[in-house]
Amino acid sequence: MFTLGEAMWTFGIFFKPLENDFGWTRAVISSGYTAFLIGYGVSVIIAGRFADRHSPRPILFMSALLAGIGTCLCSLVQSISQFRAFLFIAGLGAGATFSVPASVVQRWFYQRPNAGLALGIVVSGVGIGGLAFAPLINYLILSYGWRNTYLIVGILYLLIIALSSLVIKPPTVHARTNAAGQGAVSSTGISPAWTTTKALTALPFFGVAFVTVTVLFAFQVLMVHLVPYATDAGISPTLSAAALGLMGGFSVPGRLMSGFIADRVSWKITLALSCFGMALSLVWLLLLEKAWMLYCFVSIYGICHGLRVPASVGILGEFFGLDSLGELIGIVAAIGTIIAAFSPYIVGFVFDAIRSYSIAFMIIMLFLLSSGTIACLIKKPIA
Repeated sequence: MFTLGEAMWTFGIFFKPLENDFGWTRAVISSGYTAFLIGYGVSVIIAGRFADRHSPRPILFMSALLAGIGTCLCSLVQSISQFRAFLFIAGLGAGATFSVPASVVQRWFYQRPNAGLALGIVVSGVGIGGLAFAPLINYLILSYGWRNTYLIVGILYLLIIALSSLVIKPPTVHARTNAAGQGAVSSTGISPAWTTTKALTALPFFGVAFVTVTVLFAFQVLMVHLVPYATDAGISPTLSAAALGLMGGFSVPGRLMSGFIADRVSWKITLALSCFGMALSLVWLLLLEKAWMLYCFVSIYGICHGLRVPASVGILGEFFGLDSLGELIGIVAAIGTIIAAFSPYIVGFVFDAIRSYSIAFMIIMLFLLSSGTIACLIKKPIA
């Protein structure tokens, strides 16, 4: 998941260099990230389904090849169509880095104390990756140019995932048998096993999916447009890139707190708190003028976003058990990602038209408030 932090949290750092070299509009540049997210959305389902039935090792090794090669190819880009195609390939590889670890760790810690904390630790890799890669990529771009940076990052991507695939193991036969026969255990008790088809007809599943769509919509907008928005406000590119990385860094304690809170209350309350917190932080972003204000925003939003990530995964295990957990994680992530894939393009288009992000940020804030309300209202389904 460390590599997913690089993929999800750093695209905005490439934004201005691409704009300067090619003269592309912000909507056009954002479409490259949209292509990445579509590839990610496709692969996250397929990888999750395979993880329910097979060892995670070959799945992650194939992920390493696709993600690494796709990212390296971005160093050769000469047209927007090439840029979209190469990022789509990278996205096809990136999907497994979420659904596979998220489902495997829940199976490994089935019926063990602090299972929520274990999940929080694993998904904190995304935030750590954002914290580490954002300043590194900014330094590499300033020192060696964006093309060489894509090549270096692609090689790192391939090596990290490939090495991880040699270490990660499927759960024991005992854990797999218990999970299939009884379902997931969480802070609220035991859930009976659900098939994928049955879960897809349950109203709470649609509630979780809606929350995921709105929070990912907001997340993808910020990943692409926060750095341009900050630099437009007069904040330097270096400070803006560092803030983007720090948002990933601040998400780490949020992810750890999420598991700790859920082990004592529930995943749905944790999910609701995260949505309300992200919505309120956007009010502060609308007032952005100075660098210190940007850093206040990324700290609050980062923590709240961190609370959301384990909660949106853990609630699926709590509600629907482990039998088809990898596939359910993939389906929800794919729905959210593919719909949200168009959010950077839409916001870029709006900016190109009115030269302002304010309306887009206010609409996103309202969506997050509605998601928090829905998270409070959804109930654990009865099998």
